[in-house]
Amino acid sequence: MRTSLTNSINDYIICSECQSEFDSGMTDSGSIQEYTKLDVGFTDIGVQVWCRRCEKNVCHIDFEDNDLEADFRCIIASSSSNS
Repeated sequence: MRTSLTNSINDYIICSECQSEFDSGMTDSGSIQEYTKLDVGFTDIGVQVWCRRCEKNVCHIDFEDNDLEADFRCIIASSSSNS
C-alpha cells in the first residue's frame, strides 16, 4: 500500500449534472470543486460518492466482499515555537 499522505488524485470524480451546469455558465463558482457538494462514505458494499446539490448517486464502488487496505492518517502541521 502506498503511504503518501499528499493529494495524489489523478482524475476527479464529479457529478455529471453539476459538470454540465458549471460548463454552461449557470454558476458563478470559480471552479468545479467549489461548485459541487459531494459526500463520500462507506456503504454495506463499498464506498459511495453522493451529490448533495443534485441528490443523486455519482459513483458507488463495490468492494465485492474484499477487505481493502485504507489509510486514514492525515498530515497535521506542527507549530514549532522556539520560545
